[in-house]
Amino acid sequence: MSESWERRFRREVKEMDAAIRGVLARRQSDEELRAALEALARRALFRSFTWLWGPALNTRDRVRFRPLILSCFSPSSLTAEGKWVNAWRGENAAALEAWLEDADRADDVELFRRLYAWKLSGLKPKELDAAWRQEVLRRTQAASTRAARHTALAKVDIGGGRLDEPTALALDALDAEAARPFILEHLPWRGPQERAPMWTTLRERALARGDAALASAVYRRLVDEPTWHRDALALAQSLQDPATLVRELEAHHPESPMPGAAELFVALAEARGRDVVPYLLGHLRAVFPRWGMLGRKNAKGLPELLTLARERGWEDVWGALLRTSATAETYDAEVRRLVKDTTTDVALTRRRLLQLAGAGGEWNFAGWGAAQVQPLTDATATALYARFPELVRGPFRMHVASGWRAAYPQLVQRALETTDEELLDYLASRAAMHLPSTEDARKWGPVLDALADHYEGLPKEGGAFARRAANALGALPAYAIWSFDALLEKNRLARLFFLRSDDHYLAEPQAVRDLLEAPQIHVQALAFRLLGRSSARARAVAAQNVDLLQATLLRPLHRRTRHAAFAALANAAAHDVETARVLLPRVRDAFALPDTRYPKESLVELLAQMLARWPQLRAPAEVPTVFGPPAEGGRA
Repeated sequence: MSESWERRFRREVKEMDAAIRGVLARRQSDEELRAALEALARRALFRSFTWLWGPALNTRDRVRFRPLILSCFSPSSLTAEGKWVNAWRGENAAALEAWLEDADRADDVELFRRLYAWKLSGLKPKELDAAWRQEVLRRTQAASTRAARHTALAKVDIGGGRLDEPTALALDALDAEAARPFILEHLPWRGPQERAPMWTTLRERALARGDAALASAVYRRLVDEPTWHRDALALAQSLQDPATLVRELEAHHPESPMPGAAELFVALAEARGRDVVPYLLGHLRAVFPRWGMLGRKNAKGLPELLTLARERGWEDVWGALLRTSATAETYDAEVRRLVKDTTTDVALTRRRLLQLAGAGGEWNFAGWGAAQVQPLTDATATALYARFPELVRGPFRMHVASGWRAAYPQLVQRALETTDEELLDYLASRAAMHLPSTEDARKWGPVLDALADHYEGLPKEGGAFARRAANALGALPAYAIWSFDALLEKNRLARLFFLRSDDHYLAEPQAVRDLLEAPQIHVQALAFRLLGRSSARARAVAAQNVDLLQATLLRPLHRRTRHAAFAALANAAAHDVETARVLLPRVRDAFALPDTRYPKESLVELLAQMLARWPQLRAPAEVPTVFGPPAEGGRA
């Protein structure tokens, strides 16, 4: 019977506790102790015993072991029984307190900050805030010089700490210059339901000494919506210079979301006209749809702001509002209205449509990003294509990306009738990655069948099918396919592209190269499988793409995909000796990779195949030594 995850977890926790205690109790040099702990640190549970090994290493040699402590430090604490505990109330509480005091005496800001935040994490939120503020004030008051005050504040500069106005006023009175960045970093946030008071006293004090930046930061963080509306309208009435007005409106714009932002923007636009447009364009994302009983609705004031911008010819404001702040229904209706308007000059209509095309916003993080795009309905997209086909192929292409919201059967049919290859390849790329569910099978079935019939009917001779299919697969976004096996089972177009066209791709080398350069890993895996086939054609095409294939030796790949890439590399090396000569150093370099999951045994097999095919490329150490019976008359 296999071990359950719970039993395995408890066993590994107990083993880690025993291993750490055994290493710490052993008589050894500091270098030996550090090597033993670094070996244990490769295991996941080591960090959760910081409460056990941290104080011991600090006592042994605070400086020598500091890099190890910081790199493996974790406030999560496990006992040998596998229970998560607050270590500051456990068996090592006194040792942790001594560790904290030692870091404080040594002015080790980074280590003290981590330990102090760890200690406070066991308190309730209100108790934590009160204890932290008291400690901030005590340390700042005890510091006798500005440098000491900077150090004291740096030690207690922990994430999540929020000041109140009395503490901020006391810090400002002690040393305004040293306290200013600390206050700015720890201003409280005003939530939608909070009634946090404005820090009027601190703000007035900052304004009196000319610190407009601090006053603005306090105002923007704590202002409520009625006060913001009143102050912004007062600025619009009192400041006549447009640049000064925009600058002051920016300094008063709140950091918290304000549901009534659109209503204020309408009032400002009516009061000052085009003068406030630079400010509006910078903050249109403050206007966002709201949820009602029947779904998403436009923000209050948005329809009035759209009408005002349209009537005054502010196409920049009008277009940005629709892209970023309107509901999809409002956006679609505006595009449809423009398309059906045949009385307006065509050039003007096209320009206004271009104002509506594109993403309304982007969020970019480490390794991935997301964009906000307003989708069009099938009817609107088809009408737009009938009048402005170049816009659908170009700027509006992202607005007709089929998915769970729409399959665009009418647009697909119209593109098939006009044989619009560029648009069809794009629509096929989106359809080929869609996994139809039971609910939308009726909607998606005709679309997938129509596109599959179209591509199956393309001429196979001359590479027409291969080029078009490669164009479609090359447009698949990275990470867009989550369940590849289920996709092949339920999507006829995906089966055609991925399973039923190998010979056609190989007949067109440029199509294979396009597959290798595609962003979607499943498309690249298709190319690896094609180039790894046992045929002279596959070997020749693989050799032509050795510049792309050699990079797979160093890329992070799934094990099955890497084996397919190895097969393609073996084919490329088997084609001619010069290709093998290029690949051989790259294969040898891959043995030095530290990835423990890298299939080095398969890499050895790849190297052996290359050297067996081209023995003249062997290094001296790779030449086999054959032992046999001694020569006649020689010694045994």
